[in-house]
Amino acid sequence: MTMEMLEVGDIMTPKVVTADVDAPITKISKDMELMGIGSVVITKGGKPVGIVTDRDIALKVTLADRKPSEIKAKEVMSSPLITIEQDAPQERACELMAETGVRRIPVMEDDKLVGIISVRNVLTRNPACIKTLYPSE
Repeated sequence: MTMEMLEVGDIMTPKVVTADVDAPITKISKDMELMGIGSVVITKGGKPVGIVTDRDIALKVTLADRKPSEIKAKEVMSSPLITIEQDAPQERACELMAETGVRRIPVMEDDKLVGIISVRNVLTRNPACIKTLYPSE
C-alpha cells in the first residue's frame, strides 16, 4: 500500500478512552495523566457527543474559576463532535483538521466509535500533509 492510498483506519489509534457527559473533570484529568493521552471522547447513553482535550481543561476550567471536582465533562467538551469514517482517505482527515482547526478526530464505523486520528498519526505516516495543516509554514 502506498502513502497516497492510506485510509484513516490504517493510521488511527484504535483504543479510545471515553467518559460520560456527567463525569467530573478531575476523573478525566487523572485518566489522561495515567494513560498518557491528550483527549477523552465524551459519551451520552454510550454514543459519542463531544471531546475533552487537555487544552479544554487548561483553558475552560481555569477560566471558570471553580473547583475542577464540581465541573462536569459536558461543561467543557467541544461539541458537536467532528467525526470521520475509517474508510475515508487519510488526506481527508488532514483536510478536515485544517478546515476545522481540531487536532483529533474520532473515527466512526456504522455509528460506533472505532478509533481516533490525531495530527501526530497523520504526520507520522504522511509528512507531506503538513502543507495542508499549516499552509503558511
